[in-house]
Amino acid sequence: GSIRSPLFANFALNDVVEGAGKDEVYVTEWQAAAFPAGGKRGLSSAPLELRLKRALSSPLTFFKVPLTRVFRCTVSTQRCSVASSARFVGANGIAISDDRHTVFVNDAPAQRLTVLARQPDGSLEEVSSFGLKHIVDNLEMTADGALHAGTIPFPYASASVCQEAPALSASKVVSGRPVSCGAQPGGLLEIGLLGTGESARGKSFVDGRQTDILTHDGTALDGVSSALRVGAKVVLGS
Repeated sequence: GSIRSPLFANFALNDVVEGAGKDEVYVTEWQAAAFPAGGKRGLSSAPLELRLKRALSSPLTFFKVPLTRVFRCTVSTQRCSVASSARFVGANGIAISDDRHTVFVNDAPAQRLTVLARQPDGSLEEVSSFGLKHIVDNLEMTADGALHAGTIPFPYASASVCQEAPALSASKVVSGRPVSCGAQPGGLLEIGLLGTGESARGKSFVDGRQTDILTHDGTALDGVSSALRVGAKVVLGS
C-alpha cells in the first residue's frame, strides 16, 4: 500500500514512525521547498516560482528559519494533516516512546531535539526541546528509553554542504587528521532522557547525558546518517 497527500512536496519527506494505533503514522518534512520531477536536473525547466523557492532554500536553512512540519496520516483513509503547530528548520529523524505517547523529532540544521506529546485526537503538542552535542540524522528509541542517532560532527564536510553550498565547505585538520569533503566523520550518539514530571500533556523530557558511543573517521564510510548498537558492535549507515 501507499499514502499520497497534497501536503507531500516532491523530494521533501524524510522519516516515518508508527503512531498510537495500527492505522496511524507520523511523517517528517525535511525540505520546505519541493524539487521538480527529475530533481536538480529538472530545475532549469521548472516554473519560476519553484526555482525561486529552491534558490532561497539554502539561505533559509543557513539562517535557521523554521518552515518544515510533521504530518499525521491514517493508513486506511490515506488522509494526512499537519500534526503540530511546531515548525522546524528541517524536520528529520523521528522516534516514538514505547507507550506511543511521546514523539521525538530531530531538527538537524537547528541541532535541536523537540519533544512532542500525542493528544487524544492524534495531534502533537510541543512540550520541550534541547540542543544536541552534534548535528544528528536518524533517531531510534532504545529498549532502555534512550535515543540513538547517527552523527554529523563536522557539517562543513557533509555531502549536502559540499554539493549545495560549496562556499561553506572547508578542509580542516582535526586532532592531526584532515577532515574534508569525501571523508566526513560520523558515528553513534546516545542521548539519555530525563523526565520532568507528569502533566495533562504527558511527560516532558530534557537532555540527560549525551555520549559518543563510537566515532568513525570517515575514511571508509563518508557521511554517517544512521547508527544502531547491535550487541557489542555498532552498525553505521551512510
